[in-house]
Amino acid sequence: MAFTKNTYGGVNEMRESLLSILKDVSPNEDNYLISNLGVGPAALQPLHEWNLFYQARPTSVTGNVEGAATTYTELPVETRSSNRTIIVDEPVRLSRTKASIAMVTGEDALGKEKERALKRLKASIEWNTINGAAASGNATVARGMVGIDGMISTNITARNSGTSFSEVELNDIVQQSWDGVGGEYVMDLLVAPVIVKRRVANMGTNLTRNIDASEKKLVNEIRVYDSEVGQTVAIIAHKDVRAVAGSLTVYGLREDLLEHSFLVKSGEPHWEERAKDGDRENGVYITEFTLVNYQQRAMVKRTGYATTL
Repeated sequence: MAFTKNTYGGVNEMRESLLSILKDVSPNEDNYLISNLGVGPAALQPLHEWNLFYQARPTSVTGNVEGAATTYTELPVETRSSNRTIIVDEPVRLSRTKASIAMVTGEDALGKEKERALKRLKASIEWNTINGAAASGNATVARGMVGIDGMISTNITARNSGTSFSEVELNDIVQQSWDGVGGEYVMDLLVAPVIVKRRVANMGTNLTRNIDASEKKLVNEIRVYDSEVGQTVAIIAHKDVRAVAGSLTVYGLREDLLEHSFLVKSGEPHWEERAKDGDRENGVYITEFTLVNYQQRAMVKRTGYATTL
């Protein structure tokens, strides 16, 4: 028997099937350094400076002749390091109509776009913290700050392309830091691509899978290794570290020697409304900040490891 009241003939009588669920899988939440590095004193101007002091241990000692006059030598002096602030923003612009209409999820459209922009801003801060490069000049040149990659200059090793990252390599990195600084400043954090973290996961019994939640904010991402040098090292996988063949990089960092400094008064991330210039809503999340490295010789950079297990 024929009938017409079916889902094919009555399409104009039916409401569409649209889930009020939206899964955001954008990789913008993985910002370990923003979450865990300290915030130092505010930068008072775009060129932010701080002093460094390093006194090497003696490699030989000669005694004095009995009765000799004291010989005075030049005392080690402090040196100065610096970094420039960088301005990073994430603008949001919606038509008045779009801003007035609820999203599929029922959320406020402008509020949701601001939330997404803030996540993008944090990801940009994180990327610059690792990969930022110096840039300055005149009013037409955007300033750039030096990130971790460019700050490490003393302990850099380029392995042959395709070298396997091993337990020996990990202990060598810790020792390279230990050789150059006092025991209280030996590197305590290995930041690397996920393939290196997977290799670390297959290492021996010195690896601990869990740590106290009060120690780190991103506990699920961290493994801890008790090195042969005696230093405990946390290992995290990071999306912003170079992972391409030939230049895959790992960093051995001392976390408490790194800080973010924001420009005084207006540098911390904040929302600013922009002038009304049409039938639309305008605004921007903006920040001006730099990275401070109180002693780069405590840290290690190695490149060239294999991109496979």
